Order: sequence, then C-alpha cells, then structure tokens
Amino acid sequence: MYNKNMKCPQCDKAMRKVRWEITNNFKTGKDFREYDKVTYECKDDDIWVTTEIPMTAKNENLTEKVARDNKKEA
Repeated sequence: MYNKNMKCPQCDKAMRKVRWEITNNFKTGKDFREYDKVTYECKDDDIWVTTEIPMTAKNENLTEKVARDNKKEA
C-alpha cells in the first residue's frame, strides 16, 4: 500500500518523504479508526503531498519499517 516512489505532479520526479505519523478520526468505539499519515515534498517545485491511509492488519506491520526508513532519511 505504501507508495515509496511518490512522484511530483508537476515535474514527475520522485518526492522525498519528510514526515510520518499515525493519526485518528477522533471518534470512539466501533467508529474509531487510525490512519498512516505520510507527507512528501518536492523541493524543486515547492509541492507538498500528504496521504492518510486507513490502518489495517496488513499495514500495521509496516509501521516499524516506515519508522526505520524515516530514521535513515533524517
């Protein structure tokens, strides 16, 4: 589900991942959902893209991998 090669809509170059966090919809009970939020930046065009993908059993296991990737980029 992760788009490691997010491309800039302006220049079509790969965008750099600059932020990753887990967010939620501020609801409670069965309506509560968490989201995997990633922000990308294209420095050439000053374009920012943010995705929020609902957390599932499949991508919850990827959060550790994403966290490790973020540490490498910092």
